[in-house]
Amino acid sequence: MPVIRIAKWDLERLVGRTLSNEEIMDYLPRIKCEVETISEDGEIEYEATHDRPDLYSVEGVARSLRYLLGIKSLNYKFIDEGVKAYNMGVPRRPYAAFAIVKDLELDHESVKQIMQLQEKLATTYGRSRRKASIGVYDLDKFKMPIYYELRDPDNTSLVPLNEAREMSLREILEETEKGKIYGHILRDWDKYPVIRSSDGKILSLAPIINSEDTRVTTYTKNVLIDSTGLDPRTVVDAVTIMATSIAERSTSKKIIFVDTIMPDNTILQAPRDKGPTIELHLDDAEKVLGIKIDTKNIVEYLEKMGHETVEISNNNIKIVAPPYRIDIKSWIDIVEDIAMAIGYDTIGVKADKLPPATHPGRMHSLEYISRLIRKILVGYGFTEITSYMMSNPQTQLEMFGLKDKKIITVLNPKMDKYTGLRRWLTPGLLEVIIENKEKQSSMKIFEIGDVAIPDPNTETGARIERRIGIAITHGKATLTDGLAIVSTLLNRLKLNPTFEKTHIKGMLPERTASIKINGEEIGFVAEIHPDILYRLDYQFPVVVSEIVLNKLLIILRQ
Repeated sequence: MPVIRIAKWDLERLVGRTLSNEEIMDYLPRIKCEVETISEDGEIEYEATHDRPDLYSVEGVARSLRYLLGIKSLNYKFIDEGVKAYNMGVPRRPYAAFAIVKDLELDHESVKQIMQLQEKLATTYGRSRRKASIGVYDLDKFKMPIYYELRDPDNTSLVPLNEAREMSLREILEETEKGKIYGHILRDWDKYPVIRSSDGKILSLAPIINSEDTRVTTYTKNVLIDSTGLDPRTVVDAVTIMATSIAERSTSKKIIFVDTIMPDNTILQAPRDKGPTIELHLDDAEKVLGIKIDTKNIVEYLEKMGHETVEISNNNIKIVAPPYRIDIKSWIDIVEDIAMAIGYDTIGVKADKLPPATHPGRMHSLEYISRLIRKILVGYGFTEITSYMMSNPQTQLEMFGLKDKKIITVLNPKMDKYTGLRRWLTPGLLEVIIENKEKQSSMKIFEIGDVAIPDPNTETGARIERRIGIAITHGKATLTDGLAIVSTLLNRLKLNPTFEKTHIKGMLPERTASIKINGEEIGFVAEIHPDILYRLDYQFPVVVSEIVLNKLLIILRQ
């Protein structure tokens, strides 16, 4: 979950009343924000769930708290002024959406929050800008309409954000920090996508960096928001979340629609002015929650979560979700909001249909060993990473020459990168190393996560294993580095491992060993074959290890 930082005084300003630390610790979890710390100087650090990107800045949190506390909120004013943008055709990143927010009052903290929201959205919901990226511009520094188009990377230039000189698009990819981080998205393109104003200004090299000339500052009164990406719904979602959050800083709450004319003359309008309409049967809600709810109370609960009740007929309720609530897909999501509005603690006291608990709550043993190993590795200077469980055959199998293996695939994948479930952690660890090779040449990373291995002997056709994956890379990394950390880790658990030479495709034959405890094989440690690293344009050796924690747990229980 992304970590968000906000100022308590700013939150109170937007909510409209003071909040004690105790209230913050109580209220934020009710809107799916887990408070990490509240510092002495009033900085609140919290984690927001991935399904609530509208809470990635103080504006969204304040808005949700106002609803929860029954504080009246001013509604946004969605206005159609006939504003248009033109998508001139970018085949490999085909969609662009835009919106305008007017009459802003900004200070340094509010600008900081806008930038945080933009970056967190692009990193999480936008999949590190591959699926979607976001830009925010001072509308008064250029002329509408705007154009999304391809331009020659050597003959097109702008002054990148935080830079002092004009650079060509190609120079931006090679010389700026953002270009080095995200340049792989465009590097093999013949022409690069830009957003251009009608007076000829290049507002951004999408999805890499915006122009310094259109930077949002404390003097900015009106902004243009853009999102470019691979999917029309995603870019409209991103623009809607940005626009409604930024509008919390507007004195008029004016949000202007922008119609983007596509190459085929169809129109993609943004932002969204309302969420989906959901029909909820009261009986279904009561069955899930285990308590009786009358229609009068349910309207109050829905209002506490920002929903609008548009029709009540007998036990059926028709609800319109807020436009920024992209997590609302069906009636069960509405029931979850009702549960949060009532309070899980209250439901626990009132519920008479929930099964009785047979024992006190406790941590699962697999989670316990995962947490223990995590602490040990962090103590030895390792950095934990988290990669997606979704992957693809090329990354999981073909790269390592595992032609005789298979992965669990999905029927209708939305992206080529995510067509199935990973069967081991090593490819994800290697991917992180490759993506960060420009930043540092020495890395010690690990991941604890589940893998799905095809197994016809199981009921589901797959065997789920919890694994720890470890990777070490530096100029002189060898198998010895891997053996040392595995031995140290298992010794800390009072286990004595032995290592036996083995063969794993994709690994150096003479530098690959199985890990055994009491004769039971629990994993491997190896050096990745240099041929693979050469194809990935990586110059240092990489040592990896994987241990099956399910097997380790059985041994520890003996």
